[in-house]
Amino acid sequence: MTIFNFNILILLLVCIQHTGFAQSENNMTNDSITIPLVAGKNLSVQFEALVIEPVNLFIQSKLLNTNSPQIQLELNVFNNNKKYATFLWCYDAFSDRKKTNYPKAYQNYSFDLKIEKNDVALVVTKLEFGKPMFIDLGQTAVIGNLQILFKDHIGEWSEDINGNQTDAFNSYHMSLSEDDEQKTVSFTSLNKPAEKDLIIEWKHYKIMILEDSEKAIKLMVVKNDRL
Repeated sequence: MTIFNFNILILLLVCIQHTGFAQSENNMTNDSITIPLVAGKNLSVQFEALVIEPVNLFIQSKLLNTNSPQIQLELNVFNNNKKYATFLWCYDAFSDRKKTNYPKAYQNYSFDLKIEKNDVALVVTKLEFGKPMFIDLGQTAVIGNLQILFKDHIGEWSEDINGNQTDAFNSYHMSLSEDDEQKTVSFTSLNKPAEKDLIIEWKHYKIMILEDSEKAIKLMVVKNDRL
């Protein structure tokens, strides 16, 4: 190898190390990427038009505090000049009682955690019909031609004849749009029975509300011909 070629090789290695992007261990296909994570800060990764920044992975190896998640990922996603910041967390990660707040939906992407023993990976795929997703407050999910915006929520309550509060609940508002058509839909959560999920029908879609909170709504979208 000549001195000239050797210098070019060194320059390329230096550039790779200073881009701030993980280069080798990610498993990428045409429409998905799996990013292995380590506890603490992880390198940013470029996927299509997104810059994915796993800011910090927290793993509570010994469950000392049951009020905090056993696994939590602080995640930033950049697309052009827009930033999406969220948390993915998992309680009781290694038991049958596992409870999560993911996969998170952002634009037409799904952000999920894959947990196997002590290994944690961030899996980014395109959103699909028939699969549950969480939409954070103020965010839009795009699945096919359908856009779903979790607009806002309003806290409400009911009173008895003496003016005492009997129930507290939230009213939620979502904006649905496809092509040039748009509709705002509302629904109310009041300790709804777990055996019956709320279904919102619009055009040829059915949107099943699976969970609701002030921070995110868990839902699943199917086309009418699939039910």
